[in-house]
Amino acid sequence: MLFETRYFWTIFNEKDSEYVNRLRQIFERSKRRLVSSITIYEIYKLSLESEGEIVAELRVNTIRSDFDVIDVNFQIAQEGARIAHVQRTPMADSLIIATAKQLKVPCVTDDPHFEAIKTVWL
Repeated sequence: MLFETRYFWTIFNEKDSEYVNRLRQIFERSKRRLVSSITIYEIYKLSLESEGEIVAELRVNTIRSDFDVIDVNFQIAQEGARIAHVQRTPMADSLIIATAKQLKVPCVTDDPHFEAIKTVWL
């Protein structure tokens, strides 16, 4: 499964521990844990803006240790541009969707931009 930015942001910021535990179960059940380098960028940027560099570093290094990071390659970039053009989605979301499509895996998110592909969420 490809875990998208909103999954991590919810894990890091949600106050409802029962909800967070349900999200963590998705992580525990997943056989292959993937994350786009675009998600790394977004989590680092959001964390940097809200909590500072130390927290940003800690978060992305934790993600990196538990997930295989998938970089944007030529095919993902090209497909992401097509998706952005047709669906009018933001660049980051388009690249993450393209990554999930290329890898043929579901995406863990609750973002409505991802409705065109298979997603996993509660």
